[in-house]
Amino acid sequence: NLVYRWTSLSRYANRNWGMCQAVIVRITKTILFSTLFYGSTVWMHNSNMDQINKLWYKVSKTAVGAVFNTHGAILEVILGVPPIQTTQKIIAIKHYLKALSDNEDIHCRFIGDQVAEGNPRVLCHLRDVQKFLSWKAENFRDEIDTGDLAILSQRNIEPLLQLSQKTLRYTKGMIQLFTESLWQDSLNNRLMMEGWSTIPIASCNTLPIPLGTSREVEVLVMSLMYKNNLLNSFLFDVNRDVWSSPLCPCGIEEQTSVHLLTNCSLVEDSLKVEAKRIMCLCNNLGNVIEPMYDPNCAILNCSRDLNFINLCAEVVKTEDLNLRKRINLPRVNIL
Repeated sequence: NLVYRWTSLSRYANRNWGMCQAVIVRITKTILFSTLFYGSTVWMHNSNMDQINKLWYKVSKTAVGAVFNTHGAILEVILGVPPIQTTQKIIAIKHYLKALSDNEDIHCRFIGDQVAEGNPRVLCHLRDVQKFLSWKAENFRDEIDTGDLAILSQRNIEPLLQLSQKTLRYTKGMIQLFTESLWQDSLNNRLMMEGWSTIPIASCNTLPIPLGTSREVEVLVMSLMYKNNLLNSFLFDVNRDVWSSPLCPCGIEEQTSVHLLTNCSLVEDSLKVEAKRIMCLCNNLGNVIEPMYDPNCAILNCSRDLNFINLCAEVVKTEDLNLRKRINLPRVNIL
């Protein structure tokens, strides 16, 4: 039972101690995902994704160390783990590519029979295969047989069964790039429909948090990448009776992630200058962070830069800031 497995593992994961996010993600992929995606091409579909996504949200929220509910798509981008549906689609594509590469294989003949019968599930998977191969032809044309280009330009599914082994071959690097492409498209559609003006960049690369970084520090670093953190600005919006001011202890402006990294007088000037430079570079913003640009997305888009992660760690460890590592949420009496 996946829920029981995660309940057992979560005992060793906390916001302030226990397993780091890299270990949680590795264990999740090894123990949970290996079971979850076994035979997923057959049994995983929209009707049972609700419970799976709820479990995955608990895992990703724990790995990031978020206290308040945070958008699941943002948690996935922070951790570098694509959505369950995207991963399942990639696994199906790889299975079909392997089966189609050998015309004598029983699985290839089975696929051909199902196409002839018009099996909608198989046809749907083959359309995903066609999408990958069209992407491959666009980005890795030398890896496609010239004779297969005409087949890929068509919308017909049946000719896919006649493609050469060279065209059907893929590498780990290709799969990662295509995964990020699918993930980015999904992210754009999902967040734009919810009214987001700025969309973070999806990456399958893990956060380059140095070995030996404490759990407390890495959680504080990751909290700079989403809005619902424990900084004064957000807590003031949550409950003004408990947290009476949104200002930073420096007194200049509200305590937000971008303020700490770029404008707080309690932080070393050299760290602020370098943070501004990297943020503008990673977000193609010239020399100024635009007011309309989502500051947390701007920080998140820099998260695969090792130098940026190191300076974020230095900022959150600044003693004069005394950043919260935990809070006591007020109890709400339900009548």
